[in-house]
Amino acid sequence: MARMQLEALTAGMRLCKPVRNLNGVLLLREGEILTAKHLEIFKTWGVREAEVVREDGTEPDGGGQAGPPPEVLAAVERQIARRFRRVDTAKDPVMAEVKLITARRLGARLAAQRTASPVTPER
Repeated sequence: MARMQLEALTAGMRLCKPVRNLNGVLLLREGEILTAKHLEIFKTWGVREAEVVREDGTEPDGGGQAGPPPEVLAAVERQIARRFRRVDTAKDPVMAEVKLITARRLGARLAAQRTASPVTPER
């Protein structure tokens, strides 16, 4: 089984664990085969990831665990350092979590831009 981000999920994958929304309401049971409609529902309800296997039971390629390329990581580190320069995350666990989420989203965005164009713009 692989925990994969919503953007990496495709129709035809089978859920290994039930999917719940942010309030804990069951959206889809374990063992269900994902459809395009399910993926849209996940977006609507704020589901960001799910544990899945292919319909035949094999693990999806990449498993959703591959990290971004080194140049994307470097760009994320520079931007995160600048954006959170006034925050002491060691003393503020909420801001530490915000910083982590920001880094993940920024990394995904920069990696997507990198595949679309060879130059990664920095904001």
